[in-house]
Amino acid sequence: MGENSEIIEIKPELTALFNDYYAFRNQLMDAIAKKPLKIVLDLGKIPVMNSISISSLVWFCKNAKSEGIEIDIREIHPDLLKTFEVLKIDEYFQRI
Repeated sequence: MGENSEIIEIKPELTALFNDYYAFRNQLMDAIAKKPLKIVLDLGKIPVMNSISISSLVWFCKNAKSEGIEIDIREIHPDLLKTFEVLKIDEYFQRI
């Protein structure tokens, strides 16, 4: 989607998360920089995340909200949600 789009959709691939740790963070940062009204994130096909990806996701949620950007997490893989619960960060990732 182009600059100043109303909605940006992000659907990361599992292999990309593990092959290039910072690509996911850059994708999230780029989406925020475009200042859309809403960012839709689909984590339904991501059963696991490394610590860099999880910290990027926490950063993303905090910064998008501070910029007034609505976050819509469409799906969270059940295994990933369990990881978030164990880490006690699931409140950041509850469906909005």
